[in-house]
Amino acid sequence: MTFEEILKKHGADIIALRRKLHHNPELSKQEFQTTTILQEFLEQKGITVTKPLKTGLVASIKRGKGKVIAFRADIDALPVQEETGLDFTSGHENVMHACGHDGHAAILAFTLLCFLEDPSWQGEVRGIFQPSEEMYGGAKPMLASGALSGVDMIFALHIWPELEEGVLASTAGTIMASNDRFSITIKGKSAHGATPHLGTDPIVSACNLVLALQTLISREIAPWEGAVLTIGNISSGTAYNIIPAETILNGTIRTLNNTTRDKLEKGLLRLCDHTAKAFGTEAVVEYVEQYPPTINHLEALKLVQNNLPADLTYREVEHPSMAAEDFAYYLQEIPGALLFLGSGTKEYAYPLHHSKFNFNEKLLTYGAKLFHRVGKAYLSQS
Repeated sequence: MTFEEILKKHGADIIALRRKLHHNPELSKQEFQTTTILQEFLEQKGITVTKPLKTGLVASIKRGKGKVIAFRADIDALPVQEETGLDFTSGHENVMHACGHDGHAAILAFTLLCFLEDPSWQGEVRGIFQPSEEMYGGAKPMLASGALSGVDMIFALHIWPELEEGVLASTAGTIMASNDRFSITIKGKSAHGATPHLGTDPIVSACNLVLALQTLISREIAPWEGAVLTIGNISSGTAYNIIPAETILNGTIRTLNNTTRDKLEKGLLRLCDHTAKAFGTEAVVEYVEQYPPTINHLEALKLVQNNLPADLTYREVEHPSMAAEDFAYYLQEIPGALLFLGSGTKEYAYPLHHSKFNFNEKLLTYGAKLFHRVGKAYLSQS
């Protein structure tokens, strides 16, 4: 059966699946209905499904002996109130598929149907429908469950409105940054605003620390290495005329390699300690390493470039994204690549995580055709 015949047979069902997922979004670690929707859809089509975790699932199609290729899709949504006005808009208040994960899941389901209907390959095709990409890092539990066991190569894609529709972009090496978060509590001594000499002001200390931390980027990291340090939240005090006892800073660090990542963590701890002491305060730091950099493998990317469908144009990304993806963990284990599937048009111009984000549903066809071609080419290798 040709891809066009598969599209004619299953295309309407895939669009309906995407819309059902979009209408029923669920946050990280809460994707119970999403998992049920996907499981019922795949099993009705004759695809074997297992549930290694409480949410998410792994689907597998085996045919004879051969290599094993996997494709991964994330399935969780975001805490965003949808404002698209779609007929299938989110049915859950303050929860929305604003990052395209409904599209990713539908593309993977369509990919599996392509392999199911196509008898011209040998080996195994595995679909990993992963929960909790946005907030809790569902990749690591999936890996621990054995979802990647025996897999030789893996691919994932991300719908990307910064690129024009019909463009597929990627690069060998780092394509997305690491993502670490930190919380700094500056402890001082409370006093009345009229008598600051009787206290120790944590706000003054914190303000100086905010400025000092930026020197980690501007003076300790080479300009070509690429790194970001952002303070996203400051909280302190209860009244305009009272010096509080503490000030809390929350932020994130993004880097493109683990050497820079380690250097910035050590630098942050050093500056927090010394800056706080310089103002007579104390800094207590919680530093959490989240996702590592996402680093593509050249052999996987060449496979994509050599098997690109005619309706997609390949482009090298101009620079890595400073956003992060827990697909990075899979790429630490086996060869593979993350790909950006362009969705930007005049009609679909809103960025990811926006309350009006949406995409043209023909992207579901683009993604599945790409994965089908790449998968067949890989499984045909001796």
